[in-house]
Amino acid sequence: CILWTMVRECQIQKIHIPMEKQVFINIEGSHSGPEDSYSSQTNTQGVLRLLENGYELSYEEPDDELKGCVTTLLIEDGGLVTMTRDGAYTTQMVMERGQRHVCHYATPFGDMLLGIFAKKVESSVTEDGGELLLHYTIDVNADLASSNELKITVSGQ
Repeated sequence: CILWTMVRECQIQKIHIPMEKQVFINIEGSHSGPEDSYSSQTNTQGVLRLLENGYELSYEEPDDELKGCVTTLLIEDGGLVTMTRDGAYTTQMVMERGQRHVCHYATPFGDMLLGIFAKKVESSVTEDGGELLLHYTIDVNADLASSNELKITVSGQ
């Protein structure tokens, strides 16, 4: 009887061990503004982490202008993506389909507020890799500054 009471009072606790692995990342982007348009494609390595509500992808920016910056994408279940960049250029952009979010963008040349309107936010990212598609506009003082498309492909090493 005493043993049964002790067993009943013991609770099994779940131990959460986050999945984390090194991945290859291919980044394809296009930018179209009133005065210029360009496309780019680059490859880098990063870390993919499984979270309770989605995935986190982190990588060091391979672009010379952004050298030393670390970008982290929080890809949440339900279509919300938060892009955080730390370094000389810092920002936190929230992208949610059909919604406009305002973000602070800091550069070595000064700070500004930007409006981010996401037209498309699609993710097939799993622990095995996948794709993240972002189509969004950026506005400054409610004036359209650019239309952007970003395709991020993640694959195992």
